[in-house]
Formats: sequence, C-alpha cells, structure tokens
Amino acid sequence: MVNLAALPANNANPDKSGESTSVQDVDGNLYQTVTLGGQTWLSENLRTTRFQDLSPVTSGFIPKDDEKNLATYGRLYSWVDVADERKLCPEGFRVATDDDWKELERHIGVAVEELHREGWRGDNDVAITLKAQQPDSWLKRFDKTKINAHQFNARPAGVKVGNWYLTQGVYTEFWTSSSASEKEAFARTLAYAWWNSHKGEIRRAKLNKNYMFSVRCVKEA
Repeated sequence: MVNLAALPANNANPDKSGESTSVQDVDGNLYQTVTLGGQTWLSENLRTTRFQDLSPVTSGFIPKDDEKNLATYGRLYSWVDVADERKLCPEGFRVATDDDWKELERHIGVAVEELHREGWRGDNDVAITLKAQQPDSWLKRFDKTKINAHQFNARPAGVKVGNWYLTQGVYTEFWTSSSASEKEAFARTLAYAWWNSHKGEIRRAKLNKNYMFSVRCVKEA
C-alpha cells in the first residue's frame, strides 16, 4: 500500500508538463492518456469487449444499448470482468485500485486525512477538476477554469443494474479492482445533477459487484 500520508501535499493545478500519449486495446480502440503526479491514466473510459488473451468479456454494455454513446461514455462492466486475471485493460495498464484512486485524489487536493474515509470527500470543488463538464445551477456556480483542469474527462455515463440503465447524465461510477467483501468492491462516484449538493466531492463507497460501472485504467509500474 502506498503511504499517502508520507507524500508531499499537492494542489489542484494541472500537470502542465505531463506527457500525453495514445494507447490501443485488443479491439483496436485508441485512448488518450494523462500523467498526474507519478501516475499515467487513460483519460477515457474503457471500451474493450475482450480481455488481453482475446477472450470475450461477460459484460461491457454500452449505456442504453445506443452505439452513439460508446465514444462518449465507453462501456459498463461488472466487477467479475474487472477482477479477471485475463486483464481487462490494454497491455501495460491495469484497472485502477482503491489505492491508485487515493493517490490520484491526494495529488489533486483531497486532504490526506480524508483519503481512507468512505462517503463524499474533498473541499474546494476538487471533483470538477476531473469532470469533462459541470453545468451551473440556480443553487451553485462553478469556477470554469477548474472544470476538467487535469484533462481526466470524467463523464456521467450512469450505471447498469440488472437489465436497467440508470443515472446517465446524473452520476458516474468507476470500479476499482479492490474487493471489499465477498459481495462488494470499492468504487468512486462523481455527481453531476443540479440538485445534488455533492457535485464538488468524490465518493468512496463499497458497492455490489453485480452492478456495471465505468472503468479507468492506470499504467503499471
């Protein structure tokens, strides 16, 4: 486990000198990357339908089964596929762990004492620095210079639960590869709806492994 408390504090400024490259998965999909601190992340949601050994995934649904959503939102995966040893991400990358997310959060400005907590965390609208967009509402206006400051391009893809597509445009949920119990794994949530008071925060939660969420990959050390 990374000793996050021992790392120097950082602010929410983007990495002006961070490298940006493209990565290809086994389906031929190309992804842009972004380097934040010591990590290199895909700056797009995963879209593959196959593992690295070319065998098919069991989930990988396009939101609302609409091909027009693929480029914007990527696919939604069950945790069974996320944790599969055949590896879901492009070669040289892995599905981000709970600790990977904590390191990212620390880098963009989440306080060290909040990193290990469950629930909504982060001050000063830190979450919008990861979002591709965040509209104002009559309840709150956002500093437009902070939106997507890190070029992470998080979008509200929603989720799939059973046969139902839910919360597109309202939430995005990212799986981590870290199991929390037999039935649950750690995930990260971003909120977008005008009525949600947590739009500037990032939620760390244990969620049902049968749900289907978006996936982000990080480069292996």
